[in-house]
Amino acid sequence: MHESLVNFVQENEKEQFRLLRQLVEQQSFSRFKAGVDAVGKWIADSLRGTGMVLDVVRESELGDQLVFRSPAYRTGVPPLLLIGHMDTVFPVDSPFNWFKDDGQKIFGPGVIDMKGGLVTAVFALKALAACRLLEAIPLTFICNSDEEIGSPASTPLMQTEAARSLLGLGFECGGLGGEVVTGRKGKAGYLLSVKGRAGHAAFAGADKASAILELAHKIIALEQLNDARRKIVVNVGVIKGGIGPNTVADAAVAEIDTRFLTAADCVDTAANIFRIAAECAVPGTSAELHQTLSRLPMVQSAGNRELFRVISGQADKLGLPCLEELRSGVSDMNTIAEAGIPVVDGMGPVGDCDHCDREYMIRDTLPSRTKLAALSIVSSWEYFR
Repeated sequence: MHESLVNFVQENEKEQFRLLRQLVEQQSFSRFKAGVDAVGKWIADSLRGTGMVLDVVRESELGDQLVFRSPAYRTGVPPLLLIGHMDTVFPVDSPFNWFKDDGQKIFGPGVIDMKGGLVTAVFALKALAACRLLEAIPLTFICNSDEEIGSPASTPLMQTEAARSLLGLGFECGGLGGEVVTGRKGKAGYLLSVKGRAGHAAFAGADKASAILELAHKIIALEQLNDARRKIVVNVGVIKGGIGPNTVADAAVAEIDTRFLTAADCVDTAANIFRIAAECAVPGTSAELHQTLSRLPMVQSAGNRELFRVISGQADKLGLPCLEELRSGVSDMNTIAEAGIPVVDGMGPVGDCDHCDREYMIRDTLPSRTKLAALSIVSSWEYFR
């Protein structure tokens, strides 16, 4: 079985890279429904003939969600859950709209975040189908359309599927040292709005109720919440306010991003941010704080680490590096982990510079990580069922 799966991937490398190019050249910004749906069509076409049954969850504004189930799937038997997203951060008019393969690296929008991961999952499933293993292993493969904007439409779907699953495998990119992700920080976002009293700057004097001045006090206090020991990150990334230098600002806003390792740190950080919002140093000003998003941490649980050990055992057989990683960025696997099942992420190919015009994949990691994914699906099913 091991040899058959590996041989299938080797024999279909050209098809893998052909699909990768198709997906990367198709712009699929999160809010470009037609583009995301086109990516979904390529994936569905590639899985046709594997026996995977497709259920399409229609969306009116975002791309449709795709749910594939293996022939072995049946109600009451927890399946393995595979997750990948079809959207990218690059707008339709982005100049980064090209694909380049120099023989060692492949460049393009979303090549590792995460169209390479989608190709990895698709060809792992095709290899399993060729060996008739999809008839024995219950699998659910979700391709969602909105991860890069926080998965507002697909989160309920993923929560439902996670609750009925045995374990989860995420196909975001692997680390440059062959890392597989066993934990991720959580994330919460906030919008802080400050109100003051408008006036002419020339006559306001020292008693001016400037919303910008109050926001400046709050920004300093917020940034002081960063805690290297507890690995808590607080970042004020966007500020807006005022209409001109000769006018006292009556309004100012800030957008805040926070990261944390534990749910307790999430609660503590939120409490501190709300306290800072409530305490105004400038007379005549007030503030309101709203949480805009929240994802709990993907904790490095014993189950996650046990799943990692199963995967690293297969990597050893393939002669591939495989290290454990705690990653600061969030993904849909944070949501899957809330179900309490073993999860890992970073099963996709290796690369770097995602979210910018230098994004690249190390070429030979696409087939090698596909072999690892196929073998890991089989071994994790045998180990955890």
